[in-house]
Parts: sequence; structure tokens; C-alpha cells
Amino acid sequence: MSGTLTLALAALALLQQTDTVVPLNGATRLSVDNPGGSIVVVTWDRPAVRIEAEHSARTFIDIDRRGQTLDVEAEARRGPATIVDYRITVPASLDLDLEGMYTTITVTGADGTVEAETLQGDIQVRGGRGTLKLSSTNGKIDVEGAEGRIEIETVGQPVRVANSAGEVLVESVGGSITMENVRARVVEAGTVGGRIRYSGTLAPDGRYFFGTHGGPIDIEVPEGTGATFTLATIHGGITANVAGAPERFARGQRHSFTTGGGGAQVEAETFGGRITLARPGGGL
Repeated sequence: MSGTLTLALAALALLQQTDTVVPLNGATRLSVDNPGGSIVVVTWDRPAVRIEAEHSARTFIDIDRRGQTLDVEAEARRGPATIVDYRITVPASLDLDLEGMYTTITVTGADGTVEAETLQGDIQVRGGRGTLKLSSTNGKIDVEGAEGRIEIETVGQPVRVANSAGEVLVESVGGSITMENVRARVVEAGTVGGRIRYSGTLAPDGRYFFGTHGGPIDIEVPEGTGATFTLATIHGGITANVAGAPERFARGQRHSFTTGGGGAQVEAETFGGRITLARPGGGL
């Protein structure tokens, strides 16, 4: 037997797989703590949680019930647990609390509250109709097709929210914020050192704030929008290719103007970047 084949068989022998189904029995929340690896959550219509996990032979998956919460955590017979790759199937309405260090987190179709936090990993959410609270340090955050309240905090990596609706609150240090085809009445986006891009609706009763310290702000303004814009930049310029905008903007001053009879309240501030308002297809 070749040395390569021997090593491959030995690795397979050491790799273990957990596959178990736990009935909810009144549980409304699932908590998963994973030091390293991945957490993938999908949904089904059964009142139970299926936990599939790949891990080393010395690691086992501990499942505890604490009140209305199911706690899932890897333990090891000798020393700490290392890398675990989870695939967890849950009812869509179950609340989720997902944590990791060197962990990627992916959630699809969850309608409950989703709280996800990771230190060195990306977070991806697809669909869902609940509240999202997502936080990552040195990891990208990508949300698409969600409806509800979306709260995001990140350090050092970009944020993307696309084809989503509700309230969007994003805070970043050193990362860009991109919002595409967002249908929201409340948007607050702030970053230090990154770019902000927004395209989507500006609802008549909506409130929108975009702020950055050293990066540009690009806002797409749909045709027929009624809004009051308040724009300010210290060291950058302002370009507003929309009806009702002044032809010139002085630096270091706050400028307000109304288009389409007013309605939405839109505020943009940057210290060192340019602010651009443009129509759809205007090259943002």
C-alpha cells in the first residue's frame, strides 16, 4: 500500500461524523459556540433540530437543554476541541445565537432572530424575515433577500446588503458598505475609512443617514423621488445630478435642498471624501 493511500485512510479513520435529531419540546432558541470551522444553518418544517458535524475522533458534540434554549458545543476528551464543521437544520421560526472565533457562518431562510458573531470569519445570510444582529472582526458580512431589522457591525472587511427590506443599521471600521436594491424606511450607515454606496428606495416617510470619515458616499436617487437632502463635507466635493440641487456647493458648509416636493429625509456627511447623488444608471 502506498504511503499516500495509507495517510489518506488514517485521516478518514480519525475523522468522525455526528448526525442526530433533537426534538424542540418547547425550545425557542438554538445556541452554537464553535471555536473554529464552519456553521451552516438551513431550515425545514419539522419541530426538531438536526445536527450534523464533522470533527476529530477525540471530539464529541455536547447538546444541553437550558430552559427554552438548546446549547450545542464541541468538547474533547483530552485538551480543547479544535475544528468542527456543522450543518444544522432547524424550523424557520427558531431563534439562533451563533458564535465562533475562526469560524464562517452561513444562514439560509431563518425567520426568527439571528445573532451571529465571529472573530476571523465571514458571515453570510440569505433570506429570512426576522431580526439580524451580525458582528465580525476581520470577516466579510453579506446579506441578501432579508426582510426585517438588520444590524451589522464589522471591523476591517466590507459589508454588503442586497435585495433586502426593513431597517438597515450598519457600522464599520475600515471597511466599505454597499447597499444594493434596498427597500427600507430607516437606514443608518457609518464607516471610518471606507466607501458607502446606496441604491434602492427613498421612501416618503423614510430617514436615511450616511456618514464616513475619509471615504466617498454615493447615493442613487430614483426618478420621481421626493426628499430633503442635507449634505456636508470638509475636504471633499459634492456632485448632485438630481432635480432641485444647487449647481455649486461650497466646501466646509452644510447644504440642504428639496426635490420632488420633499418627503424622505436624507443626510450625508464625510470629512475627506466626495458625496455624489445620481440618477439610476448615472455611473455610481
